Amino acid sequence: MNNKINETIDKYNMLSRGDRVLVAVSGGADSMLLLNHMLSVREKYGVTVSAAHVDHGIRGEESADDARFVKDFCEKNKIEYHQLSIDAVNESKSFKMGVEEYSRKRRYEFFDSIPCDKIATAHNLSDNVETVLFRLSRGTGLKGACGIPAVRGKIIRPLIEIKSEEIRVYCESNGIAYRIDSTNADNDYTRNYIRNEIIPSLKKINPDFENTVSCFINDANEDMKFIDSVVDLALKKAFFDNCLKIDVLTKYDTAIAKRIILRYFSSLDISLDRLHLDEITQLIHKRGKIQISGNLFAVSNNEFLRLADFSERENDLSFKSKVLKISEFNPKGIDFYCDCDKIIGTVKIRSRIAGDEIMPAGRGCTKSLKKLFNELKIPQEMRSSVGVAVDDLGVIGVIGYCASERVKIDSKTQNIYCLLRLPSED
Repeated sequence: MNNKINETIDKYNMLSRGDRVLVAVSGGADSMLLLNHMLSVREKYGVTVSAAHVDHGIRGEESADDARFVKDFCEKNKIEYHQLSIDAVNESKSFKMGVEEYSRKRRYEFFDSIPCDKIATAHNLSDNVETVLFRLSRGTGLKGACGIPAVRGKIIRPLIEIKSEEIRVYCESNGIAYRIDSTNADNDYTRNYIRNEIIPSLKKINPDFENTVSCFINDANEDMKFIDSVVDLALKKAFFDNCLKIDVLTKYDTAIAKRIILRYFSSLDISLDRLHLDEITQLIHKRGKIQISGNLFAVSNNEFLRLADFSERENDLSFKSKVLKISEFNPKGIDFYCDCDKIIGTVKIRSRIAGDEIMPAGRGCTKSLKKLFNELKIPQEMRSSVGVAVDDLGVIGVIGYCASERVKIDSKTQNIYCLLRLPSED
C-alpha cells in the first residue's frame, strides 16, 4: 500500500523538499490512512506535516467526537492541528446553498487560510468513480468525465489511484483506527445512493467496474490534454482586439470551435451552459446576437464574435453649434459640418430611430442608418450614443461619420454649420 501511494506521489510530482503539507482529516479511514502515510514518509520527501479538521455540526455529538478523535491523534503524534467548527445546515440556508455545497466551500476556504505549500486530501479511486457517475447523471462533457484531478494548484490527492475497499482492509490489517460516519448509510444524499446502490448494481455486470471506469478516466484525461493543446493554439489565432475572428473559427471542427468560445467567455468571467454554447456557436455562420443574461449578449457581424453589454447608458448628445464663413473654416476638431444655407428649418440632435435614412455625400445612394451603421462597423451597443443631426426635412448627417448629400459643402458654399461635442462633466 505504501509503495502504491508513493508511486502516485512521484507520478504526479506532488511533493518537493521543504514543502509544508496540510492534511485534510475527517477522521474516516481514507484520511487517517493518508495522515499516517504522510507521517511515515515526511523524512523521505523532506516535508513537514500538519492536520486540519472541519466539524460541520451536522451529526451533533458524533461530529464533536470525530473532532476530538482527530485532535487526540495529532496531540499524541505531535502534529500541528487546526480546527474549524460550523453549523452547516443553518448557515447554508442563509447563503441559499445546499448543505454539501456550502460545506465544501467553507472547508476549502479554511484550508486556504492556513499557511502551507500543499493541501493533501484523501479522495480515492472510488470517490473518483462516484464523481464521474454523478456528473454523467446530471449532464457533463468530456471535461467532466476526467473526474477529480490528482493535482489541482496546491491541492494533492495521493490516494486517487486506490479503491476505498483497499483502504479499509489496510487500516484494519495494520491497526489504523478511524471513525465511521453514520450518515454514509443515508441514501438521501446523492453520492451515498451512488455508492451504496448504483455501483454495487454495476459490479454485478462487471466485478472490476471501478478499475474499468478508472481506465476510462485516464483515457479521458489523455484526450482532454491533447484537445486543450489544440485549443490553446487555435485561441491564439482566433483572438483579436477582445473578439474572436470568425474566419478562424470556421476553419476548425465544431468541437474545437466550441471550446474556443468557452475559453473566450470564461476569460470574461462568463460561464456558458450547453444551450447558450450551442446558440452562440451558430453565430459563427450568421449575423446576429444571442442574449446570455440580462444586458449581456454574444454578437456576430460575420467578421467577429464578441461579448457586448447593452446596459442603458447616458447618451451624451450635447454639442455646441456655430456658423463659420468659408474663409474661417478649419475642419480640425469639428465633429460634423455641412452647408448652413442648405439646412431647412431647425437642426436637432438625437439618437437613431427606426426608419431613418440618409444619402451619404458622394455615395450616390440612399441607405437606412441601420445598414450604414453595419457598414461603419459601429458596435450595436454603442449605436444609441451616436448623434444623428436632423432638420425639418430629415437626417442631414451622422455626427462623426458623414453628412447628407443634400447639405454637403460644394464650390458655392458660403457659410458652414459646425457641431462640436461638449466635454463630459466628471
